[in-house]
Parts: sequence; C-alpha cells; structure tokens
Amino acid sequence: MLRVFRRIPSLRRPAHKVPAFPALLFAAICATGVQAAPVSGDRVFEQSANAAVARVAREDGFSGAILVARGDQILLRRAAGFADRARKIRNTPDTKFRIESITKQFTAAAILLLVEDGKLALSDPIAKYYSDIPQSWRGITIAELLTHGSGIVDCGCSPRQDSHSYEDFILDAEAEALAFKPGTDYLYSNAGYALLTAAVERASGESYTRFMRRRIFAPLGMRNTGSGSIPGDVVKGYIRSKSGGHDVWKNGITTDQSTFGGFGSIYSTLDDMLVWNRALQGDKLLSAASRKKMFTDYGHNYGFGWRFASKLGRRLIWHTGAYPTAGFVSLLDSFPDDGVTVIALSNNSGLTDASATLTIGGKPTTFPANATRKLVDEIEGLYFTGTSAHLVGSHTCRRRSYCATASPKTTFPVSVSSRSSFLPPFVAIDAK
Repeated sequence: MLRVFRRIPSLRRPAHKVPAFPALLFAAICATGVQAAPVSGDRVFEQSANAAVARVAREDGFSGAILVARGDQILLRRAAGFADRARKIRNTPDTKFRIESITKQFTAAAILLLVEDGKLALSDPIAKYYSDIPQSWRGITIAELLTHGSGIVDCGCSPRQDSHSYEDFILDAEAEALAFKPGTDYLYSNAGYALLTAAVERASGESYTRFMRRRIFAPLGMRNTGSGSIPGDVVKGYIRSKSGGHDVWKNGITTDQSTFGGFGSIYSTLDDMLVWNRALQGDKLLSAASRKKMFTDYGHNYGFGWRFASKLGRRLIWHTGAYPTAGFVSLLDSFPDDGVTVIALSNNSGLTDASATLTIGGKPTTFPANATRKLVDEIEGLYFTGTSAHLVGSHTCRRRSYCATASPKTTFPVSVSSRSSFLPPFVAIDAK
C-alpha cells in the first residue's frame, strides 16, 4: 500500500502567550505542539481508514476526497468516486470542490482583517455599509451578523437559479420580519453573511473575490482556492439514492456559485483547506486578538464562522457546508487539543441508512446522514478509539448513530446531515 505521510509547508507559530478565555478554547487552539497519535498507531489507522473509505464509497456512494492530518503530517489523503460521471473523470485528492458554507469562516476572517486595518468595527451597524435595508435592520451590528444573532430570516423559498448577485438573497430576506430583537437569540442566516459580503466590499473598496484572493488566498499560498465558479467546470454535483437495490445518481442543479458571495461562493482542495486550518492556529494571517474573537463561543455553540462541540470526549471546532439539491457537501473538523484535522469534500449529497444528530442552537436534532458525515464519523472513531463502534460513558454508539459527551453526566450526539443546506428551504436544520 502506498504510504501517504506528507507534510505541508510549516506555518509560523505565535511567539507570545494570549490570556485564556471561557472554556480555555483559544488556549487549546494555540497549543499546536500537543498532538495525539491514532490509538492503534499510524500504520494500522492508515490501513483501516483506507478500508473505510473504500467501503463507504461502495456501499453508500461516498464521492469526493478526505484528509486526516496530525499537525502538518498527513496520515490519510484519499479520493473516491467520479468528479464527472458522464465523462468518467475520477475524483483525485487534488480535485477542487465547492466548500459551500465553510465559506463563512473565510468571510469572518476578512472582516477581522478589516478591523485590524481600522476600516471597520465589530460594533458598526450594517447600515453604515449597506443602507438599502428595512428600518428594523438598521441597528444590526457586524458582530451580530457574524454570530447569527441578527434575527434575519432567510426567505425559505427555492434557490434562485437566475440570481445575479448575493444582493438577491438580501432582497428575498427583506420580505420576512425579524425573528427576534437583534442580539437576543440565534438563527442561522445566509442573508446575514450576504450583508457581511457587502461590508467587506464597501470597507475595502474591492470586490469580495479580489479581497479574498489578495488578503487571504495569496498570502497563505492557497493556489487552488478561489471565490466563484471552479475553473474548468470539472466537478459535477450528484444526489445518489437507492431504487430496487440499485444505485441511482441524479444530477444536481446548476447555479452560478459567484452569486453566493460570503455565505457560500468559495471552492478549494484538501491541501489548501489544511493550510487554512493550520494558519488559524498561529499568527500567519490573523493577530492573536482577532483569533480570540473568532474562536469565542458567543452562545449557541457558535463563534465567527465556527461551531464548538465535544466529540469522543474531545474538544471539537468545526463547520460544514451543504447544498443538497446541487449535490455538494463539505466538512472541516479540528481537534485542537490533539492537533488533528479532518477535512472531507464531496460531490454527492445523497443520504444513507445511518442517522446523525447535530446540536443546533443548543438543541440536539436527529436526521439521516449523508455519506460524507458517515465516513468522517467512522474515520474519527478509528483514529481516537481504534474502532467505528465505541463507548461514551455508559452509552453504546454504533455506526447508525454517533455520540459525543458534553460532560461526565451528559451524552448527546454530534453530527450533520446532508439535509443541512446553506440555502433555503433547509435553513431550519442549519450546519450549512
């Protein structure tokens, strides 16, 4: 078997300490020197993980690429399925995929860079940068948009295939009343991040695409990442299902990715996403103060474009992206205490027979899991427990349901479904 141990270019680490904040989350993120090896050892994990990828691809239609890294060392880098089934073009570990709502953490980083530049403040009302909005929105702050505390409700309509700009999503949302007084609750909002796109453009004087390339992608060396349509139009999205015991592959809808702006327009690769995650663990892109803001839990297990949970008894920082009707799913899990990163990018949003539960706004929600989530849960189980069936406290967790521990007395599942979209009508499920 071909070994896949690799290293990405080293990233500069912080040279100073930062005061801890609640739950010691930020301190854990900076503790990149602590790295946990697979419980069964590197070689056994590699063999078991490769077998899991092959099986989930065969049985559940996983189509995409997955990477597991300890620090900068890549332990698993594997692709499966087809980028284009009609043309028989296979996915590879270098294939570019749409990352959907993982885009939001890049938008949050752009906002924080502009704060560092003195061109924007988190306390600024969005009306300062985008004035053509309802009166009830005018006092909503940048920080409330970042944490989904604005109360702005996505329209719940079908995605526009004739959209010309992210502003169309703002216009659609304007027809809905605020769900609550801004700053008092949580509701995942793509329209909120569309407004943040406008803030980036107005404050910087550049298009969102140009700003992201100049300030984030180029400085980090993310040469295969961009905002908008994937060059070459190689990857097609699919929704795989079963009928009469046979696989049925339906083409996903086609949309102009560039119109999704700061809530879902970015595409990337496994390697670039690892560079991104590692950069946020040091001061290569953002200052320590900015990273502290990004990784603070402001309530409802959400920071600036990142979620927080406990999984397999470990601290987890994560986000997903999914556009089920287009056929794309993405996932980024970071275990900061262990120095472990898991990245999965897929062009199949079809559901499996496995179930998954995600804590949304502090409330566990259970639903069918897509193949990407099923595979990632198994891979992480193999890494940390040596098996895809594992025990959490006194509760047995098998492949059909994945469990995590919030405290010694509380067990709750943490996962994500392909029904979790960054676009309506799935906004109630979230995970985006």
